[in-house]
Amino acid sequence: MNAIKLIVIFIGLLVSMAWANNALSAGNIKLYTLDCGSYDVSDMQSLSSTGAYDGQKLKMANPCFLISHPKGDLLWETGHVDSLADTVDGVVAGVWHSKLKTKLVTQLAQLNIKPQDIEYLSLSHIHPDHAGNANKFASSTFIVNKLEHDFMFSEPAKSNFGAYYSALKQSKTLIFNGEYDVFDDSSVVITSMPGHTPGSSVLLIRLNNAGNILLTGDLYLHARGRKLNTVLQYNAKELTLDSRVKFETLAKKENARVIIQHDKQDFAKLPVFPKYLD
Repeated sequence: MNAIKLIVIFIGLLVSMAWANNALSAGNIKLYTLDCGSYDVSDMQSLSSTGAYDGQKLKMANPCFLISHPKGDLLWETGHVDSLADTVDGVVAGVWHSKLKTKLVTQLAQLNIKPQDIEYLSLSHIHPDHAGNANKFASSTFIVNKLEHDFMFSEPAKSNFGAYYSALKQSKTLIFNGEYDVFDDSSVVITSMPGHTPGSSVLLIRLNNAGNILLTGDLYLHARGRKLNTVLQYNAKELTLDSRVKFETLAKKENARVIIQHDKQDFAKLPVFPKYLD
């Protein structure tokens, strides 16, 4: 057998091994949904720049997601700060009534996971309902869009929200621009979708049995908002609309099940923790 044939066979074996490893990884990925709180909104006025929801009420979910992969765990969002669970009736701030039944660390303990066991942390954006417990995961590798990283450690953002995530400044940090393939096998991909904040992102998870899942962050807040394409008053409107076009194109391309993270109906259709999708 000549040298060229040996090289061809060797390359073929490498390709087959890579494919097999990726297939094995995909078959072992689990997506857990954790209940990281809720919102009761007494007036949806701020959820549309057109007045579409003025005076209407809304109940919102506030989940976190744990992706268990053979190469490590990724925690997507950290939810309301755990101390909120110590206040039985929650906290009211303007039209927002925040509640939390069970602390994030308590839920993770059901899987025998401590915060320091989480290899990777990423947040769709740095608002407190998504980053409330981020300081507990400072030992994780923090994966973040560059614009969001710049924003979160700017003086205005630190003044408003920094108490929830300040410890991440010292974390090992992976900074990306357009997208980031977390486990380098295309199974879990973070993609930049700015508008809600400068570096907001969404998460694509490719599961073996459940198919492809797209988590929206706050690109959409509820199903009606996606249908009507309404934009929050405090979003950058054109950026948001551009990101939504990109998002819908991605969802169609991937034939993905879209999970609007704050939508109670979407949340209710997911397996109750500690059950999972795989």
